Amino acid sequence: MRLSFASSTAAVQKRCSATTSCRRSFCFSMRYLSSSSASLRDHGDRQNFLLKIHKTAPQRRRDGRIIQCAWGDDVEFQKCTVRVKTNATERGDLYKICVDVDENFTKKFTAAGQFVQMKLAEKDKPAFIAIANGPANARERKMFEFLVKRPKEGYTDEETGETVASTAQKVCDLTVGDGGEEEKQVLVSEPMGKGFRVPEEGDIGEVLCFAAGSGISPVKSFLEEEGFDNNGAETFLFYGTRDAAHTAFAEELKTTMGGRAKVIHAYSADGKGYAQDYFKRMVDSGELKLKDPKKAIAVLCGQKEMTEQTIEMLENEGVPRERILMNF
Repeated sequence: MRLSFASSTAAVQKRCSATTSCRRSFCFSMRYLSSSSASLRDHGDRQNFLLKIHKTAPQRRRDGRIIQCAWGDDVEFQKCTVRVKTNATERGDLYKICVDVDENFTKKFTAAGQFVQMKLAEKDKPAFIAIANGPANARERKMFEFLVKRPKEGYTDEETGETVASTAQKVCDLTVGDGGEEEKQVLVSEPMGKGFRVPEEGDIGEVLCFAAGSGISPVKSFLEEEGFDNNGAETFLFYGTRDAAHTAFAEELKTTMGGRAKVIHAYSADGKGYAQDYFKRMVDSGELKLKDPKKAIAVLCGQKEMTEQTIEMLENEGVPRERILMNF
């Protein structure tokens, strides 16, 4: 299944500049990906949402017209100081990164689920990373929060053939603290993407959130924002990780939405399945019953199996496809 950045029905060719010094033609195509797939080894250039970049030629339609949509001007990057870099879990390779941003950037952060491009130097290949705090929180603190997974491997430079450290590796390896170290800076773009767009018309019933691994980042932003009123209906978060020691934002999620969100941790190491399996068991047992499925909304960020199976389960329960939200 191939999803366009602008449409859910076709892959659309994008003309963009990934850096200010290099113009290339890319096809931005959304894919549901499996963690076991070799295509996931993108060396840290995609974080917290399912964006895969492929270099390709313009596509020609059957009527002869060429599909080539303009991404716009070169992406502009701003130097931002890294204020926080800490381990986000007790074990594992996830790091919480916080950077200072100015008011212009926070104004562009209009919807939870949006992302930025980040790199350390102009020549670096940028990483695409979802913002983990909500827009209101970002404006108040003048800071963007990220959850970055450190890849084990770098990537092969196409021109030299050498193995190069990825941006995600470099960011996660920064030394940041109050021990007199020189301030560390990264280059950050303005927020991009549509994010999670909650339906503006009609009442909202239950809110069902699903995340796996680092996919919790944009979902946390969504829950933290509280930009919706679901008239007292319950909010659930099904959060899949390996175990408690590999779970990010565990403490923050206890108080999100004033503690009103019910967090269901699905630890794969327990052998009880994944986030979607926990959801199905709760529905089948009657523990979770949607008052009006047509008013419910769902928010998803995860891998191929989780997203596909969850969407099917939600539709079987009567949740309309247009109310199942993803941040691309």
